[in-house]
Amino acid sequence: MSKDKKFLIIDSRPYGLFSIFLHTIDNIKWAEDNGYIPIVRWGPGRIDVNKNRPGAQEATQKGDPKYVGTSPNFLFLENKNELKESLYCSKEIENPWEELFEPLNEYSLETALSSNYKISDIFQVGFHDLRTSSLKDKFLIFNLHSYVPLNTWLYFAKFNQFSFHEHRKQVNYFIKKYINIKKDIQKSIFDFTSEYFTENMIGVHVRGTDKKTESAIGQRPHISIEDYINCIKEGLKERSDATLFIASDNNEAIERIFKTFKNNKIIVSKCTRMQKYSSTTPIHLSSFGGPEAAKEALIDCVLLSRCSHIICTDSNLSAAALYFNPEASCTFVNTNTKY
Repeated sequence: MSKDKKFLIIDSRPYGLFSIFLHTIDNIKWAEDNGYIPIVRWGPGRIDVNKNRPGAQEATQKGDPKYVGTSPNFLFLENKNELKESLYCSKEIENPWEELFEPLNEYSLETALSSNYKISDIFQVGFHDLRTSSLKDKFLIFNLHSYVPLNTWLYFAKFNQFSFHEHRKQVNYFIKKYINIKKDIQKSIFDFTSEYFTENMIGVHVRGTDKKTESAIGQRPHISIEDYINCIKEGLKERSDATLFIASDNNEAIERIFKTFKNNKIIVSKCTRMQKYSSTTPIHLSSFGGPEAAKEALIDCVLLSRCSHIICTDSNLSAAALYFNPEASCTFVNTNTKY
């Protein structure tokens, strides 16, 4: 009976689609490892997951995770006043997950809520550990106590402690086991690839808009459109006749690529984008955000994953594409390094 089962209800936070998608995959793994049944609600979550969390501020200030201990960072309902709904909700859609993906299992949210359950709105398999020597023990994020944005894969590349490919296969295992995209979205993807894709595809994800703010606070070097173009030129040295699929949050980068690579077939999906690479507001925080923006982002991500080589920076959408297809080779624009 369900009353004897334990459930993990996975909520959202007010962040981009693939940030919450990847923390959902992370929680699915946590649930499987700890004997919980995962249910995805994508209801309201915390903006700051460490606010009022014992030891979190000291752990961040001193760079030592011991201050937060090893307990999971679950959401408790008494923090309701700190919650904010998913950016992909609408008046008609309370759970945007249901618009994109099939349920994970046969259990309903109502069953979970009437049983023994925990609520999670954040990564749970990051471990409270800042040491790069423990990288092999990570799943998706580098550390949990301060919630560094998803960047474990850059640490794999930088320190080369074990196979980046094996890491992607580990994450892909949970995607293949649990994630089923809605049939109407699958059809849109199939129709697009059937009409436009060729045997030789290079996918390029140009992540602009507010990404530059991460450079401003020292998380990574600034990446320009020219940096992407240089990586495309390198990629075309090996695949001169490749078709370029461009996924981007802005039209400026796409226009530059079309003008630069006139001799190659270039394709883009139909979706809403910001005009400028340096636009301060990303799509998901703009007036164009919402359920339709989520669907467009998912389609672009899966199309990107269907390419044999992916050129990208450390974006959550790029990471998800590499997890959807661990066999694709890739170039990190940050370092112009191929894997």
